[in-house]
Amino acid sequence: MYRKIKGILFDFDGVIAESEQIWFGTALVTLKKMGIKYDRSIKQKSTIGIISEHLFQKLILEEDYNLTQVMRNYKKELKIAFDQHSPKIYPHLKKFIRSTNLKIGIVSNAHTNHIIKVLKKNNLFQFFKGSITSCTGKIPYKPFKDGYVIGSKKLGLKTNEVLVIEDSDVGIEAALKAKVQKVLRHTNHDKNLPKKIKHRVPKLMGYKDFGKLF
Repeated sequence: MYRKIKGILFDFDGVIAESEQIWFGTALVTLKKMGIKYDRSIKQKSTIGIISEHLFQKLILEEDYNLTQVMRNYKKELKIAFDQHSPKIYPHLKKFIRSTNLKIGIVSNAHTNHIIKVLKKNNLFQFFKGSITSCTGKIPYKPFKDGYVIGSKKLGLKTNEVLVIEDSDVGIEAALKAKVQKVLRHTNHDKNLPKKIKHRVPKLMGYKDFGKLF
């Protein structure tokens, strides 16, 4: 099925690292500490993949709030949260990363320093060195296609030669816009699968048998 694939581009949070709940939970902690009212009906599954600014715009009920201050406090809380609860790599993925002959890279809406810190903690940075694309700053965030176009070039490949693994509709949309032909949605045995799905692509429940696809 995937024999013609020459490389794999992974999203990061929710695909490589079990960290989505930390991002969302810390957002709620930030708002509680700041005394800002937020929509308690919104669950983590419905926010997967969106950038932090959009997360707060979705959560906050008040009209008069300082997003810059919220983001500043959020970053402080995130440092504490990730220091206390460093996310684990999904089971069986480490073995594949260390053994595959395919070119691999990361395309994420998260900042590079966050990605590198987690990779180093798990002794995986050397496998992705030079092939990490952070869709921040000059590179537009997903669902814009730029990250996957740039990520493919870093691997020396065309977008139709890579497999993309995502966990969110915004990430899948970015890959499809970049003309990626093969996309999988990592659902962590459907624990991270949103109730409403915009883009239907094959599901990757877990990484146990992932290596058999190649």
